[in-house]
Amino acid sequence: MSYIMLALGWILKLMYTITSNYGVAIILFTLIVKLILIPLTVKQQKSMLKTQKLQPLLMELQKKYANDKEKLNQETMKLYQKYQINPMSGCLPMLIQLPILFALYYVVRQPIIYIMGVASSDVWRIVSAVDEWGISNPDALNQFLAALNIESLNIFPENGFKNFGMYEIRFAKLLFEQPEIMNSHFITETGKTYTLIDFNLLGIDLSQTPNLGSLLGLLMGRMPDGGLTWGTIGLWLIPLLAGGSSYLTSYITQKMQPPQPVQKDENGNEKPNTMKTMMIMMPLFSIWIAFTLPAAIGFYWILSGLFQLAQQIFINKVVHVDISDEDVKEEMENAAKNRKKRKK
Repeated sequence: MSYIMLALGWILKLMYTITSNYGVAIILFTLIVKLILIPLTVKQQKSMLKTQKLQPLLMELQKKYANDKEKLNQETMKLYQKYQINPMSGCLPMLIQLPILFALYYVVRQPIIYIMGVASSDVWRIVSAVDEWGISNPDALNQFLAALNIESLNIFPENGFKNFGMYEIRFAKLLFEQPEIMNSHFITETGKTYTLIDFNLLGIDLSQTPNLGSLLGLLMGRMPDGGLTWGTIGLWLIPLLAGGSSYLTSYITQKMQPPQPVQKDENGNEKPNTMKTMMIMMPLFSIWIAFTLPAAIGFYWILSGLFQLAQQIFINKVVHVDISDEDVKEEMENAAKNRKKRKK
């Protein structure tokens, strides 16, 4: 995972160096990730379209081997092998994207290490420089400590700086707002130049975590601390848009697929539609996640969903399966004949 975080940090740092805009850097970063995953996405789409094409035949096999699950699995795998379908290919892009999302969380949460490029063994220099700056700026330091909800910077050396990562994004924001801190001898003696990060995107601080409690409070008639500003509203919008983009992507993708036959159990009752359930649960999950992580993660989630939708529309136009309706019809006729023979 550490190698993934270093790679993602390097890409995000490169994008920020080119654009000098954290939000634009995330946009380009998301685009690069999607382009890298295109081969897997195309393979997933081909496998999904083939499976949908063979759905009537798969249902016929379920009827034929309703009382023999082992034989059903064998025949299903034979069918997959014949038409070169990998049943796991649909999960592969998601399995790859989850580690990317987890790694991105740490990259965003620890920008001093992964984007600015400060070695983990040198984070003490950042704390020492801030402490030195606080001697001549005591009020500003106290305000910073209050925002971190800590009493002193001593909590970091006392814990061997292992807890620094929890507050790292706040330190990165302070360094940008107070760049004179970087002139401290604790930092200059390394001989390195570090890139400071501006987390602002159209007045929204992407380093902040959207406050669900303050949004619920507003709905109950209680104004948030600091009043109702665009920065606060923008932070609330990010999780909502993350959920909205997730739902929109799922909805349009489902509409682009051919209609599926109704599946029934052995008693003839219609089975629950898991796709409809997922269309509701995934957006709600996206909203909840985006309300618990820095807004940069939610912003990535929005972009990822929109890029995925555009990618899906494009792939649907260029990807075609090599299974004809005649092939499916012939397979179904053979399966039906064999089923009648088994009954006799």
